[in-house]
Amino acid sequence: MDITPVSAKLAAFRSDFPPCDYALMQSFTEDDVGGVARVVGCTQVVEVETGRVLAQAYGTRALRAPVPGAQGAKDTRDPDRAMTQSLGRVLGLMGYSDPKSIEGDTDEPDQTGDTAAVPRPPSPAAVAKLHLAGTPPAPDPDVVSTDAMKETLNALAPGTRGKLKAALAKAGHPTEIPDMMRRDKYEQLDAALPGLIQKVLTGDDAHAAD
Repeated sequence: MDITPVSAKLAAFRSDFPPCDYALMQSFTEDDVGGVARVVGCTQVVEVETGRVLAQAYGTRALRAPVPGAQGAKDTRDPDRAMTQSLGRVLGLMGYSDPKSIEGDTDEPDQTGDTAAVPRPPSPAAVAKLHLAGTPPAPDPDVVSTDAMKETLNALAPGTRGKLKAALAKAGHPTEIPDMMRRDKYEQLDAALPGLIQKVLTGDDAHAAD
């Protein structure tokens, strides 16, 4: 079975329908299925003059851990791959595909070499249901509470907190602390905080990220 690449579909589509008349609108969202993060890409074929949507399709990918050095440390390419998949599917709906192909197989191949999906803790609603059923979820040993860290930060004067936030950003640390963090990230931040706070309090915050 021959599979028509997305790039070939797009070239054929654009030879028939110029972008000034028909736009391809793309977007993506994130959710989770069974505790695994997922990214969902969407592509619409839109008639520019009227705004009418002629076709729409979706593509899904598991959202994996960041790949250092892959177009930025936070880039997994998964949103792009999900949107490419949805693009191939919507062009297939418009007739630009091998009639015997499977549209789910027409997206561009993964080049990152990383296939590990990012696990996510259950949603609050899912946790509540488990508690009601008498089977609360076991705590994740790799996820820790940030309550003690937040308490320490909230005890600082407002002006000090503002300077510390700038120092954290400069040092590449998160400035918004979630309720739970992965243990490795928490330990990195917890180790850096005392030094940064000390430098801010002594007026040496200009070099707090050094």
